[in-house]
Amino acid sequence: MKKTLSVLWRHTGDQEAPCLTCSDTGRSFSELLELLIPAFDDEGIGLDYQEELVPGDAALPENTVLLNDIPIGPLLSYAARGEEYCHASRCRPPEHIHRWFPDASGVMCDEAPEILFRKAILLAMDDEVRAVYSEYL
Repeated sequence: MKKTLSVLWRHTGDQEAPCLTCSDTGRSFSELLELLIPAFDDEGIGLDYQEELVPGDAALPENTVLLNDIPIGPLLSYAARGEEYCHASRCRPPEHIHRWFPDASGVMCDEAPEILFRKAILLAMDDEVRAVYSEYL
């Protein structure tokens, strides 16, 4: 298992934060990372967060977050496979767990329960999963 989580956020200059939201807790992905830093420190996991500005000319995808060089969208989808998310008396079928949608400005956003973001982080550090997604590396 990799002991470093590299987070790369590619975005245009007009975006202030990644458009990634925990649907159940309302936390942004950035807030979730802040919350996890003490656990990373306890486990000896390093966090390397970088931003890369890209031109808004569609040469590169806008608002893309990569975890250890793997786009977060496929990791969230992988984490959601075979899951049925239940919260209290409300259950959501698996196809509605991870949503990918445009925000008001047209930037593509990801929304999923916090547990799926946490699983995506763990998956990005797993050597076997990294081998499956090697085409992104």
